Amino acid sequence: MLQRWMKSLAVVGATCAMFASCKKHTYSPDEPLVETNTPSVFTASQNKIMYAIDPSTGKYKWQRTLTANVIATPVIVGNYVYVASEDSLYKFNAKSGKFIKAMYPIHVVNPNLTRSLNKFYSSPVTDGKVLYIADIEGDVFAIQPKNDDEDEVKWSYDAADSVKSSLIMYNGNIVVVTTKGAVKTVSMANGTGGWTSTLPTIDGGLKSSPVASGPYIYIGSPDYNLYALNVANGNVVWNFATDGAIDGSPVAYGGNIIFGSADNYVYCVDSTARTARWKFKTNDRVHSTPAAYGQVVYVGGYDAYIYALNIIDGSIKWKYQTGALIQASLLATDGSVYVSGFDKQMYKFDTSGKLRWRTDIGGPIQSSPVFYDLNKAYYPSITGFGPY
Repeated sequence: MLQRWMKSLAVVGATCAMFASCKKHTYSPDEPLVETNTPSVFTASQNKIMYAIDPSTGKYKWQRTLTANVIATPVIVGNYVYVASEDSLYKFNAKSGKFIKAMYPIHVVNPNLTRSLNKFYSSPVTDGKVLYIADIEGDVFAIQPKNDDEDEVKWSYDAADSVKSSLIMYNGNIVVVTTKGAVKTVSMANGTGGWTSTLPTIDGGLKSSPVASGPYIYIGSPDYNLYALNVANGNVVWNFATDGAIDGSPVAYGGNIIFGSADNYVYCVDSTARTARWKFKTNDRVHSTPAAYGQVVYVGGYDAYIYALNIIDGSIKWKYQTGALIQASLLATDGSVYVSGFDKQMYKFDTSGKLRWRTDIGGPIQSSPVFYDLNKAYYPSITGFGPY
């Protein structure tokens, strides 16, 4: 009996010794988990909310409430995403969604001069370092992003009239289009104005955003014409007439200028021959900017359809009917096509036309989507520039 008791005591002692010897190493230190960042698709709508969506699943990664509707396309500069709304310019951390600041009045270089921001319909652009943006009053700003809320305005320019069209960058200049038909170039370096050209305009003024390719700047007009301006001086070199207003923006691709018109057609115009290579008839107006990707043109219309057209002859490859008109530009990148419309949905298709997912955004969408892969941002054609 005593011997059995002694054996039990020995086992208990050995067990206690074992735990005592490893006591300091039993638990790992309480250190924070490593933050994992993944690509995002950014969009915003008329429900006053900014969304970051997982491009793989279509699920929300984060969302932030704004104080006004958004029509302009979000832009990423460095680690930040900027969203221009109808009352302010918002800045968020692009990866975490952390709110940084909202810029209401903008203090320009002259400390005695403050310009008050007004509504934004124009989408800002960036060269990857500086943000260029125009408000509805025609004030154009070059904003140098800095850490958190310390952004600096490098220069400002008064375009002298309202701006709804998106800006583009070309040959060291910003191209600004006013609603009254003025097309202006402004130096990206210092905000000095260059040439000014004036186009005919009716019915509320110019809304089409320009696109530049080779020696020309192309822009649509409500007087039914697509205009080609000499990039060096702004002179109109040639025009192409349709049977409806061209409020959407053209896209330049492989020597072709592709755009939609209120006459229900999508046009592909040869930039050298200056004649139509083909035109495709839809069931309603086309004011969405096409996306050209991999020899296919993707475009949405007021008839609620998404069309995939062969770049060679305009023949239809596939189409998909959504629940309402499509006005936002389509984004085609990385083997996928992103589409948003007035049915409050964002769609992702592969290039064969297979629907990958659809997500309810909660409000009609005029703002175009942006794809951010953590290193580069990919933008729709309406902004006039490609990835950075």
